[in-house]
Amino acid sequence: MSSKHSAEFKANIALEAIKLPVEELDAFAEKHGVTKTEVLEWVSALKAKSANIFEGSADSHGGHHHAVGEDVELKTQDEELAQAVNFGVHNDDLNYKSLTFWTTFGTVLVIVIIIGLIQFGKDSYFKAQQKASFNSGETEIDEIKAKDAETLNSYGVVDLENGVYRIPVDKAIDKIAVD
Repeated sequence: MSSKHSAEFKANIALEAIKLPVEELDAFAEKHGVTKTEVLEWVSALKAKSANIFEGSADSHGGHHHAVGEDVELKTQDEELAQAVNFGVHNDDLNYKSLTFWTTFGTVLVIVIIIGLIQFGKDSYFKAQQKASFNSGETEIDEIKAKDAETLNSYGVVDLENGVYRIPVDKAIDKIAVD
């Protein structure tokens, strides 16, 4: 690394360069009168030494610094609070019997509902088919009755060669009653 630049200059360049995309580093280095290699070295050094920046300094807890994983003793009358601190936020005690029951109950309930819907669909389809079949038969019967009623209540030729004709039933009854 070049020794002609101050540590503060190198740190400022590294902090600015760390935010830039790699494609812009050449222009950035040229703008500040350094090489891209120097900028990359300073960024690497900054990253490597950044963990040590706060070593030896007092933190916001009145000058007390606790290392990661250090045991801290908590004295309190509230057992729930002490347990929460020991386990992070709270202890995850699962009631497996209840969990198993409700999972099984929910699954069975969903299956019963699905089977019920399928059965309802089948019944509805069957009833619709029956109704359509019945209506179809009823329509045929109505057509036959209408045709028969028309035949009974109208004039027409039955057999032209033999001279047989058809007259309405009411007229035939009246004629027989008169004769």
